[in-house]
Amino acid sequence: MSAIVSDYFPREAFIPFHNRAERFASLVCHRRAGKTVACINELTARALYTPKHNARYAYVAPFYRQAKDVAWVYLKEATKGIAIKIREADLRVELPNGAWITLYGADNPDALRGLYFDGVVLDEFGDCRPSLWAEVILPTLMDRRGWAIFIGTPKGKNHFYKINQRATKEASWFQMTLKASESGLLDPLDLEEMRGQMTEDQYLQEMECSFEAAVRGTYYADIIQKLEENGQISDTVYYDPTLEVFVASDLGFTDSTAMWFWQLGPDGPNIIDYHEASGEELPYYFDMLLSKNYKYDTIWLPHDARAKTLATKRTTVEQFLDEGFPVNIAPKLAIQHGIDAARKMIHTTRINSIACADGIEALRAYRRKYNDITKAYSNSPLHDWSSNGADAFRYFALVTQEGLQVAPKATTVVPILKAPEYTLDELFKDRDNGNWQGRILRL
Repeated sequence: MSAIVSDYFPREAFIPFHNRAERFASLVCHRRAGKTVACINELTARALYTPKHNARYAYVAPFYRQAKDVAWVYLKEATKGIAIKIREADLRVELPNGAWITLYGADNPDALRGLYFDGVVLDEFGDCRPSLWAEVILPTLMDRRGWAIFIGTPKGKNHFYKINQRATKEASWFQMTLKASESGLLDPLDLEEMRGQMTEDQYLQEMECSFEAAVRGTYYADIIQKLEENGQISDTVYYDPTLEVFVASDLGFTDSTAMWFWQLGPDGPNIIDYHEASGEELPYYFDMLLSKNYKYDTIWLPHDARAKTLATKRTTVEQFLDEGFPVNIAPKLAIQHGIDAARKMIHTTRINSIACADGIEALRAYRRKYNDITKAYSNSPLHDWSSNGADAFRYFALVTQEGLQVAPKATTVVPILKAPEYTLDELFKDRDNGNWQGRILRL
């Protein structure tokens, strides 16, 4: 292969990063430092000069649309005049040596399963699901000893913080922190203007790379930190086999299903376990619940568990009851009411830090929507990877009263309103026969 000349000239602050020898790296950088550009060009350089056959490299953003909007332009610029194929539909470029670089979104982790990679960049890892690394990305690197780079800006002591802490201690990791006050990458006058337009916590987080600054718009992050400091979140919250277990669930029919498991101790609820999965049918959860060998008092299901599925023509409640599980329906109240209940209940709760690690991170990340036009947070939560765990926690708070009493369990569930059965097939048939209006009126 003939010599290739790149138009990329790295900023001086990123030269140590490009020259590193470590397999893994964590970059904590202020806004507009150029970390994404540096990492895209790092992918390109390593892909061009790899000795491996059929090399595969990936850039992963929290959302596929984000990868397309932010990194795709950078990748095409980095490989301009070099790439032999550019596949717009796949966000993929192929290089002269047969190596591929592809952009992905963490919102579709199934697109990454079963693949192999020689190198991966995880952008804004703090906005991705915590399990993405261990359960999805790491296995793709194992057979070819691939490398990984985590990049982002602090958003509290979340899973990106933990990765970065590891990077500061282990020899196989490279770690770099670029603060705006030290990098010299932005004009001091611009920094002063930004400081004048942002709160102190916002500036410390976004520009000075502070993991200690309060995270904007979160519902529980400050409480989680206090619980950790007080020892209420620890690995000493054990399962007591003499007590029954309660479960609060948020069943995802189009996304993840989350379940919190707790027991009632003398000082309040002890949350002993958490489980979340996506793309699984109900039999998977039946097997999971049985495999834990807990004695269940009540498994609380969301209100939409009364609905019949098109596949089985039966409700989720009926299917749980058929399997012998004691179930009941959680109250259907306003989301804010549940959040208020959760913020109150969590103070009296102890949580197992290991078994509930993913759930804890979901609570830490759960936050309000931000309106870019009004520059203010709304009263409704942002729907992202943290929503299912947080929704299930709301149900836990709603059914647990004053930290010690739980509403009585039920062996059967009576719907509030039982309408005549009317399936979609019947609706379509009546529509074709011109009789759908009469059917609706009779309902």
